[in-house]
Amino acid sequence: MTDKKVEKSRVESKQRPVLSARQVGVAAAFGGAALALVLAGVTIPIPGTPVVTDPREIFTTIGASLTGPIGGIVIGLLAGIAEPGIPLASLLAHIVGGVFSGLVYKNLSWRFNKNKAVSLALWAVQVLAYYVVVVVPLFVVGLVLFYPDPEYGGFFALLGALEMGALPETIFTTVVTTIIMAALPERYRRPLW
Repeated sequence: MTDKKVEKSRVESKQRPVLSARQVGVAAAFGGAALALVLAGVTIPIPGTPVVTDPREIFTTIGASLTGPIGGIVIGLLAGIAEPGIPLASLLAHIVGGVFSGLVYKNLSWRFNKNKAVSLALWAVQVLAYYVVVVVPLFVVGLVLFYPDPEYGGFFALLGALEMGALPETIFTTVVTTIIMAALPERYRRPLW
């Protein structure tokens, strides 16, 4: 009898790859849609700030949630790279936001997928937290670190202005993405990771 290890090929292994072809495709599609909106200039300025709002978060929240943290990084890169004048702040917010969405969706909203009402309520909470706790604060951190400007009036003043300015987008994105998630059959809401 020999103590040789029997190595399995990737085909025989039950271990899943870090990023599947389907995840890459879905992440590229959702991230590409977000990037297309930015490149097309589909934006609304937030009064009193150097920041604009746009509908790309519909694609970033759903796409990152379905593709997980790694897909969220891909989507975050595509969603943030072309931000006019302040790409580093946008990249920071969108990449971390993508990772957040991927982790929270699978571990919170999706866990309650048998009770659609609870799952959708948790989805709405996830999207609200995405804005209020992750994306807007990290966007402000990025602005203050990478693009300091005395006109911002300090971290907390800028944070307050952007949180208030992003409120319509936050509500719109929460409502629209919740409707989309409610309409999708379960197999299309299942996390891909």
